[in-house]
Amino acid sequence: MAKQSFKAKRILLVHAHPDDESLQSAHIMADAIERGAEVFLLTLTRGERGKVKLEELKALEGNKAAMGAFRAGELRNAMAALGVTNFKFAGTRAYLDTGMRLGNFGRPTTPPRVDELSLHAVTTAVIAEDIVAVMKQFKPDAVLTYNAKGGFGHPDHKKAHEATAMAIRAYAKAHRGRRPQFWVFAEKGERFNVAVGGQSTAAKKRAALEAHASQVMIHRDTYSITPGIETRFDEPERLRKASPNILPWFKPAAKALFGLPLGLALGVAGAMLYNVRADNPQHSYIGLYLALTITASVTIGLRFFRNSRGALYLLNLGLTLALWYLSRNHFNGYIFIEDNVAGNRYIWGSLIICAVVVLFPNLRRENWRVSGSRSHR
Repeated sequence: MAKQSFKAKRILLVHAHPDDESLQSAHIMADAIERGAEVFLLTLTRGERGKVKLEELKALEGNKAAMGAFRAGELRNAMAALGVTNFKFAGTRAYLDTGMRLGNFGRPTTPPRVDELSLHAVTTAVIAEDIVAVMKQFKPDAVLTYNAKGGFGHPDHKKAHEATAMAIRAYAKAHRGRRPQFWVFAEKGERFNVAVGGQSTAAKKRAALEAHASQVMIHRDTYSITPGIETRFDEPERLRKASPNILPWFKPAAKALFGLPLGLALGVAGAMLYNVRADNPQHSYIGLYLALTITASVTIGLRFFRNSRGALYLLNLGLTLALWYLSRNHFNGYIFIEDNVAGNRYIWGSLIICAVVVLFPNLRRENWRVSGSRSHR
């Protein structure tokens, strides 16, 4: 049973897409307005990659500009229904909805193709700057967003949590440790501190959700975003007090650090392979070719699929260290990578491959598709 109460006077809500605010915090906003509190809603994207529920709106799907404009209009109508006048989209960068797909185990994950303008692809610190700017303007005493798992796991929800946590820490640092309370939305079955809303605010929540007709299915006493899973309008919204941990500051570095051991492993694997010879003289350097192919595949894959230069720099460092160490004299004069034709070709070939992949301007499938369509036209 929740023992605390939520009586913040200046509330900042950070959401990823239009309709999230009405699904997860319509009761909270309606309650705050009724008791005279001030509410500011910051929405990070316009939901450009959303899937619509109404057949007559299917033409919007795939047209990011049209979908974003339509959902922005829905958001304005929802805010009018709730009585919230302070709301905006994040910054001048116009982050795009990343979209979502279900992974092998049915869990939400990022799509295989993520463009550079999508929220998930943007550095967390950049998004945090936009949130800090709103905090300095609005001066909230409570900031609300998703939990660390992103609620049901949407990648944009996770990014919103990380950026909000980073923003609160940055704001506190600039204001000598004074920071607003940090609250996250508690999912069903999770521990919570406060339950807000009920029958008294159910009509407001219904009106807000009706404004998002493209995303939400409305029934007599319930609503749903997934067929077969319905929620009552008067079901309270639950909050849990959280602490803005410091992990978002180190997460980008941690994501890149795996490149160092990967580079070391790549160097060791190549050293084991490069000197393998075939019986056929025409293919005598088959081990060398295989080692260089593996090096090219790993480096191009890291640049192509992860779009991570930081990880690639660390992979190059690990590979260089491995090549240097394995080409030195060891016990009883044994050398893993010998000073011969195959050994020199492996060392220099690997370093040249890595340098080319790092220096290549942009290695993204989206650009290839655009170039191909232009040449076709």
